[in-house]
Parts: sequence; structure tokens; C-alpha cells
Amino acid sequence: MGSRERIPLVLCVVFLVIAVIGCTFWTKWQSRPLLGNTDAEICETIARTEKVKKATIDLKHVEDGEVDGTVYRCVFYESVENEDYPKLVMFRQDADGNFLWYEGDNLSRHSHVYAMPDPPDIQVDEYLFSLEEVRYHFFYVTGEDVAYLTDGAGNVYSVGEERPAFLTFLPYWDNMDMEYLDAEGNPLW
Repeated sequence: MGSRERIPLVLCVVFLVIAVIGCTFWTKWQSRPLLGNTDAEICETIARTEKVKKATIDLKHVEDGEVDGTVYRCVFYESVENEDYPKLVMFRQDADGNFLWYEGDNLSRHSHVYAMPDPPDIQVDEYLFSLEEVRYHFFYVTGEDVAYLTDGAGNVYSVGEERPAFLTFLPYWDNMDMEYLDAEGNPLW
């Protein structure tokens, strides 16, 4: 076999080696854990799982909470795909302290439960998320007038000083009846 006849064979072998190496790196990149330790990791994970453009992700609120000894990271974000309301996603902390993507049993449901456009631009969004088959309510509150949420069982939840406010892991029960109160305890509607 002459040197001219070996050139296509050598090129073919080189191409196959490059293809195998490229496929190996691509597979490892695709099967990386979906992490939420930093804002950059959260955005990358959201982009990969929720099929949104990473550059359009705007993290509105990131907050950790503990349920039955497990720490969860709640993330509200907006993007071009959901710019009318924030979306809730969840991460769960593993034994090494890393936050990994958590699908939940019944991924978040959004309900726009109270809105008064401007003025005073008040909005309360309700989310339901199941953790290990237990359902919890999450409330995202904007606007200065909402000071407390009360439920049908007489529990009162302070919205807090900062806006937007994020109330996490509130107990869920059927026929939950929430009221939105101002600082003096008067219903807002």
C-alpha cells in the first residue's frame, strides 16, 4: 500500500478518535449533576431542565428552608418564557452539602390569587409544591399593603418588612381560606 493510499485511512482513524473523545465529553457534560449551590449553577440548571435561555433568567428570590431535617432551596425566577409571574423550582441538599435539582411529587402549581394593579400595585401569587408526598403552600407577595396572611384555621403569617416577600412551607389543607390583611389587621378585599 502506497503513502497516497494510507492518507484516507489515517484521516479516517483520526476522525474516529476525535469523534469518540468528543462524544465522551458531551455525554459527561450532559450527565452532570443539576446543582443549585450558586446563582450561576441555579441558572444553568434551570436552563437545562426548564428549557429556557440562560441569559433571560432573572432570579427573583432564593431562600432555604428545612422540612423534617432536610434542607430545600426554593428559587423563584422570571424569564422571557414566564415574564408575567415568577416560577417556583426546588433543590434538595444532599449529604455532602450540595443542592441538587428536586422534581417533587407534584411540581409547582401557580395561582394568581390576588392582584390590585396600580396603585398600589399589590400582587399575591400562590404556589403548591409537594415534598415527599406532603403538600406545602408558598406565597410570593409584592406591594406594601399586604402585612399578614391568615388561614381558615386562625393561623397568622407575617409577610415581613421586605418586598417582595416570600412565605415558604406553609401547611396545606383542603379548602384553604386565606385572607390578606394590612398592618392594622383589616382585610384588603
